[in-house]
Amino acid sequence: MNVSSPGLLFCIFLTLMPAPVHADDGFNPTLIEPLPAIARQNLPPPSSAPATIEFYWELDPYYSNVSLSFPLTDTCIPEVTEKSEVAIYGKLLQNILNPRFVLLEAAVFPMPLLGVGTRKYAPDFYRSFNIGNRDLNLFEAVTAGFQEPYAFSIFFGDLVNFVKPGAGKSSSNRGYMGYLFSYSNQHINRNVLIPDHNLETEWKLKGDRIFAEDKLSWSFRVGSKLHSNTDISDTVYIGFRRSNLDFRADIFSFINNSSFDFRWDFSMKDGRPLRQEYTVGKQVPLAKWHLALKLDVGFIWEDPNNYSGRLRNSDHQNFVAIIRPNIDF
Repeated sequence: MNVSSPGLLFCIFLTLMPAPVHADDGFNPTLIEPLPAIARQNLPPPSSAPATIEFYWELDPYYSNVSLSFPLTDTCIPEVTEKSEVAIYGKLLQNILNPRFVLLEAAVFPMPLLGVGTRKYAPDFYRSFNIGNRDLNLFEAVTAGFQEPYAFSIFFGDLVNFVKPGAGKSSSNRGYMGYLFSYSNQHINRNVLIPDHNLETEWKLKGDRIFAEDKLSWSFRVGSKLHSNTDISDTVYIGFRRSNLDFRADIFSFINNSSFDFRWDFSMKDGRPLRQEYTVGKQVPLAKWHLALKLDVGFIWEDPNNYSGRLRNSDHQNFVAIIRPNIDF
């Protein structure tokens, strides 16, 4: 299908996607509900101990990582209980020019690596997932979206802890705002690994509010990506992601337990759109087992001019399907 502009499809896609709302009440924009006076009395006391070096890890079929955070000051990590989403952003913005933490991260993307390995070492098996023609492949749809097999990152910025009455403290319940620098020496295009030293620089706002009965995460980022491989275009981009999970919501609720994600990449040379990615997701909570079945679907539109020289293939379709099944514990 030859599409000169993805604008019309984007409008149709947005019309069909579920509206992102807070899982607790459907239309309240606050991340953390105001608490009654009695509940406030049971809040954990603010941490007075200075911040220390901390280790984190996360296992996920699409994004697994280990990281270390280092405080740059003796100030303790602020705790947020009942601030609105806007108030949380304001709190983090106070130190936008004065980073107080450094975070080092090593990440690997298992499903994209599986796609690369399968296409290279089991090509017949990979081709068995073709549908209709060679450009629509279910295996690629399940592994698409990630442009590196792994990455090493350093983050400078500020963070806050999210706390809730009666809930234990967790290193996962944090909001971040700051500057991220990521490096990888490989690039993925249609499940083919390409040598490329690339550097990604971005300003990021990210948060994960994870408690026993509900989970809420969001990410906003603006950045640029430079490639040593001259056949890959340098780009600037903007992206946003939001996801919520509520074990108390109706299992058949269409609006609650939803997610959406988009990213737009533009040529650093002339500003033309080179790549657009859209996904919407639905989570089905299974409270008895305290897990949720998750499915994200969407597509990637890519301009042939994103690649040049030996990497350019104008015969490929502009679109790649995205299908990401997962389990959220």
